[in-house]
Amino acid sequence: MNNDGIKVKIFDMENGLRVYENIKIIRIISKDYNLLIMKDYLPIIGEIDGSIDIKNDTVNLSFPKVKAFYMNSDNVFNLMIKEG
Repeated sequence: MNNDGIKVKIFDMENGLRVYENIKIIRIISKDYNLLIMKDYLPIIGEIDGSIDIKNDTVNLSFPKVKAFYMNSDNVFNLMIKEG
């Protein structure tokens, strides 16, 4: 496996599981905090009611209004989007 970035796993009921490799940044913006997650970021778990941007050279995902749970550990970021 190439370790140039973060592996991102996104799960929702509409699209199922999507996996992206070598992500450079994940930006989480909520009313209470802003996070910029990059490679080797500390382990973290939380709930978001706000927006998330996931980017590298070829991937540019944006979830402007999302309610979800997230976890980052060992350069793997998991995002589970709530229904509705």
